[in-house]
Amino acid sequence: MRLTPPKLPRPTIAPVLVPHGWCAPGCPYCPSEPREALLPHPDEVPEAVGRARERGPGPIELAFYGGDLWRLPRGPRTALLDAAEREVRGGRVSGLRLTLSPESVLRVPLTEFLRRGLTAVELPVHSLDRRVMRRLGQRRHPVVGPEAVGRLKRARVRSIVHLTPGLPGSSHRSAVEGCDHLMRARPDAARILPALALAGTRLGEAFEAGRWTPMDVPQAVLTCRELVSRLRAHGVKVIRIGLQPQLDLGRPREVLGGPWDPALRLLVEADLLAVQANHALTSVFRFGTRAFTLVVHPAEESFLRGPENRTLRALRQQFRLDQLHIVTVEDQPRGSVRAFPGKLLAADVPPPNSPNRRAS
Repeated sequence: MRLTPPKLPRPTIAPVLVPHGWCAPGCPYCPSEPREALLPHPDEVPEAVGRARERGPGPIELAFYGGDLWRLPRGPRTALLDAAEREVRGGRVSGLRLTLSPESVLRVPLTEFLRRGLTAVELPVHSLDRRVMRRLGQRRHPVVGPEAVGRLKRARVRSIVHLTPGLPGSSHRSAVEGCDHLMRARPDAARILPALALAGTRLGEAFEAGRWTPMDVPQAVLTCRELVSRLRAHGVKVIRIGLQPQLDLGRPREVLGGPWDPALRLLVEADLLAVQANHALTSVFRFGTRAFTLVVHPAEESFLRGPENRTLRALRQQFRLDQLHIVTVEDQPRGSVRAFPGKLLAADVPPPNSPNRRAS
């Protein structure tokens, strides 16, 4: 019998926020007046690890989020990396995660970083559309993003790419095409962060001056839904949908416009599973059957229900059902839904791909 290797526990993240302002030109989150924020002190590194340890046992990953760490002044940067390395060598953290721009990934001494404990890099690619990059003021060639992913992969460092649909000059089509191009480099994970007009940033100024109209929430859901589908088709894990400015940027900034919604991921995932549920019900539907059971992974039950059970109500109305039940099963593949006539209990649900009961 083939044994499945046990899953390693997910590490608890110990975050240290690096303020924006030192990033490469064209960062959509950098302030209009650069370098206005204080840099983190090296003492914040063990403090962050201590707070993570209080949340429970298990491995801890020390993560520098926010701005490009490599572009900080050399002295503060080295002090932060030295403090991080002490945590790694002391066995208090299992690895180190850095935020680096694509240009920085191609310049940094990766061998040195690996000795310090580097395991993952947050890679703000944002866009591969030349028109969008020019309007942001970025001077790099679009190929730099995929090349950065490739260098990290050769060094066996996890890459988490950041995609930012809705930037000035972008469109749904350009976001999708850029995603498809980036997937050829095979990143490990992705964050989809639709562009927001934030106070004190160039995007905020462009919005207030009428030079840029950001996406609204329905447009963002449509584009994010397509990006998520394509990322997952390539085996790329989507670990975040939607920016949280009060938490992610080191300095909270007011949202002036754009698709900011704390439930953006729920809206996107609900749309994706609604399509799956519709297909599943259509494949097994028979006139006269007024009750069905939908099977989904436990982690995705809320996504299948949709906001305020919106998806279930819509499906009951569409198929004219009296009852529509949800059963959660651990071995149901994520992102998929099966449907069965009648009301089933979890113990009655056959394994995926089982021929015992007709389902989709």
